Amino acid sequence: MSVFSIIVAILLLLVVLIVGFHYVYNVCRLLFSTTRKAPYIPSFNRQLELMKQLKLKENSTMVDLGCGDWKALRFFSKEHKIKLLDWYDINAYAIFRWKFLNKRQKITNVNLYKKDLFDVELKKYDYIYVYLRPTQLAIMEDWIRKEKKKDAIIISNSFTFKNHKPYKVYKNEKWVDAVFLYK
Repeated sequence: MSVFSIIVAILLLLVVLIVGFHYVYNVCRLLFSTTRKAPYIPSFNRQLELMKQLKLKENSTMVDLGCGDWKALRFFSKEHKIKLLDWYDINAYAIFRWKFLNKRQKITNVNLYKKDLFDVELKKYDYIYVYLRPTQLAIMEDWIRKEKKKDAIIISNSFTFKNHKPYKVYKNEKWVDAVFLYK
């Protein structure tokens, strides 16, 4: 076996370990997180395709609370021309990874912050995007409604708030409620 083959094998092993650690970490976070922490849930292309129907104001501001894969922010930036997108999460690995990709892809209108979701100042955003489990939404529901700007719109992917009714619901290709808008 050549030295080059050994080096390639070691590098592949390191990549597998790092990627594996990331997924094991997120699965553990999902299963064992306290209710205040947002679990990692990957964004699905079919949900984002459905959100092309949203009528969002260009040059507005948006916050994504607990974004794991950053896919939704890229989508809103490109598809709806949102001028400022902020993302808050406590996952240092995800923040490091997406900051690196921001620089590499020359994306300048997305800011990433390591911060507890309940410490975010919501009054400066026109749109609040959440893709959280119902247990997290139940805890955050009153806080979001109290802290948000008066005319801000909450976009909830896949899950509904417990105590408030959405003013608009978008159905997916199977006619299942999939995206919920709240005022």
